[in-house]
Amino acid sequence: MPFGTPYSRAPVRTRTAPASLPRGLRLAAATLACALLAGACTSSGATAAPEGAPTVEEMAAEAGRDVVRSLWRGYYPGRSGDVLLVTAPHNVMGTWGSGVRGPNDPRTSHAVPWDYLARVPIALWGPGFVREGVREDRAVTVADLAPTFAAMMGFPWEASDGRPLVEALAPAGRPPRAIVLIVHDGGGWNVLEEWAGEWPVGARLMREGTVYTNATVGSAPPVTAPVHATMGTGAFPRTHGMPEIVGRLPDGSIGEVYFDRADPSLLEVESVADAWDRDRGNRAWVGMVGFESWHLGMMGTGAGAEGGDRDVAVIWDRDEERWYANEEFYALPDDLPGREVLDAHIEELDAADGARDGAWMENDLGDPARIPGTPAYAAYVGDVVREVIEREPIGDDDVTDLLFVNLKPTDFGGHIWNYLSEEQRQALAMQDRVVGDILRQLDRRVGRGEYVVAMTADHGQTPNPSVTGGHRVDKFKVADAVNAYFGREIVETTSPDDLYLYRDRLQVAGITVEAVARFVGTISVRDVLPDGTDLEAIPEAELDAPAFAAALPGDWLGSLTPRRIEAIDPGPHPEGDLTTPPDVVPPG
Repeated sequence: MPFGTPYSRAPVRTRTAPASLPRGLRLAAATLACALLAGACTSSGATAAPEGAPTVEEMAAEAGRDVVRSLWRGYYPGRSGDVLLVTAPHNVMGTWGSGVRGPNDPRTSHAVPWDYLARVPIALWGPGFVREGVREDRAVTVADLAPTFAAMMGFPWEASDGRPLVEALAPAGRPPRAIVLIVHDGGGWNVLEEWAGEWPVGARLMREGTVYTNATVGSAPPVTAPVHATMGTGAFPRTHGMPEIVGRLPDGSIGEVYFDRADPSLLEVESVADAWDRDRGNRAWVGMVGFESWHLGMMGTGAGAEGGDRDVAVIWDRDEERWYANEEFYALPDDLPGREVLDAHIEELDAADGARDGAWMENDLGDPARIPGTPAYAAYVGDVVREVIEREPIGDDDVTDLLFVNLKPTDFGGHIWNYLSEEQRQALAMQDRVVGDILRQLDRRVGRGEYVVAMTADHGQTPNPSVTGGHRVDKFKVADAVNAYFGREIVETTSPDDLYLYRDRLQVAGITVEAVARFVGTISVRDVLPDGTDLEAIPEAELDAPAFAAALPGDWLGSLTPRRIEAIDPGPHPEGDLTTPPDVVPPG
């Protein structure tokens, strides 16, 4: 199915001049304006935004109401960045190393709340517990999963933001013995649309259960750590405290929010699994098979929760190529399938093209940095999940057990090859087969009609800009542009969705965060294209267009109220519509 179908609501853009003149100013013009503005600059640089720079309110209007709401839900004071960035639709900000690898460089990020990244499937299936054949198009988010699980268990637990998905709930009269959440990492609707024939098991779950066609991740940025924590807690990052993969830590440094070794201490609210386990006297079995610590939020904090115990956590150590857990908080099962099982899947993948040459579609299968994006790794994770179901006491009594599974290759490979690639088609197809294998194992171990499966994703993926007419933005050039305009190093670090600033240096220089945000709004595409970009292939109008739809101060976002957000216009970009139901239903 081609890109641009109704779920993503993001039409392909051709390389034509924009319908109206760009709002942004060229960086060179802004720097010249600094020299001309009396009192706006010091001898070493500017202290105010350039004349004509967009106001914060204008940039919010450009992003639109739904996008601003997502950013507000995702902002956590003191831990999020100082300026939240929203690239123009289909532009993609990232790190390009020594430069782009030609016009079709497949590498992208997924850090902005446009619909192609925010829209995800939510499907629930479980004979006797989930209504069959329901297609619901009201706007929901992944925050609604946790309270739905609580409702299924008969557990009087309320989430901060999520609400039960009542359309899915059948009058069962008893709780299921197990609930399993399966997350296709990076498997949002635009990925499923692109490869519509490659996930028949998922399509069957949607057809035979309840599917929510108008679901989003609910907050921004749409990245792994915060969205998984939202799934587990029913709260958005502004409440659960995990706004990004990295953030400003309690000691003032900037680093991973799960620290170095899967430490969940910064998760500020209780997950439904932690609350349920404690309520049942730790008799519930709770566990997760994931790829990295960023997935832990969908399960919880284990022994870190008040009255909690060490729930099962299975995380892949990429350096040592083995499974591990932080055993202060979690337990690692014994005798999990080892590296030799992964090697067998790699050999099978190697031979799939008829030649045992150590390569898969010209990808070096001896490179451990690529393996987690392959079908071989997906099959290996499936082996581990089935082993956990077989060996652990899942479904052994009438206390509902909770298993959380992340299937990583669709995301990992998407960053390497882009989701439009053949590699991604094969990875998604294998993940779907793994889902089928998990269902069969649950049928055998727990019993058909005794469990519920929920299936979702944590975000979609950004298409290659060469397909959509978007542009690449070099995050280091953005930081350099800010530092150059203000005449001092004020950017501490940057990511694809925010800027962290040296607040003490701003104060000494008399520079406000708002001034920095407004300056970013003037940066043009030309100013921040990665090295190696062929400028002659891009029309002048596009080079002069703003690189960003919005750059919003975190403090300003934090000050918003729901009423003020509702007063913002929907915005000019169709990609910013995160609430209108799509026009079609899933396969089947």
